Amino acid sequence: MAYKTFTLGDLRALLAPLPTTRKQAVLYTLDTHGTLDHTMILGWKEALRMPAGDFAKDIIRAQPRYLRLDYVFWEYHENGQAAPLFGLEDSVSEVTLGRSFADLQALYDRMIWIDTQVEVVSFVRDLNLALER
Repeated sequence: MAYKTFTLGDLRALLAPLPTTRKQAVLYTLDTHGTLDHTMILGWKEALRMPAGDFAKDIIRAQPRYLRLDYVFWEYHENGQAAPLFGLEDSVSEVTLGRSFADLQALYDRMIWIDTQVEVVSFVRDLNLALER
């Protein structure tokens, strides 16, 4: 990826095509510097005991639990069965135009934590509030 600077907005746009659970699994893996294979099979007991930053912990807490699976990250398949996120690495490769997860990790590690689109929306909202006063 030929980004001069890589921002949170760039990451959001890059991961946008992924379903929510896959997106959250990728973000968790990036934040913990883990592997996608490990995240795919991550169980609840391990996830709750692992040392992790606030962002990774928030991602874990946001996951719905499925009574018959111990996986933190799971999804329903077309046949209605719940299963782990098989093919997670392929999903990342698709949205990053064939780049590896290591490439994405490198971008994340030097990412500038700003999303210009969100900043513009916030600025316009604040400006409108100020003008209403």
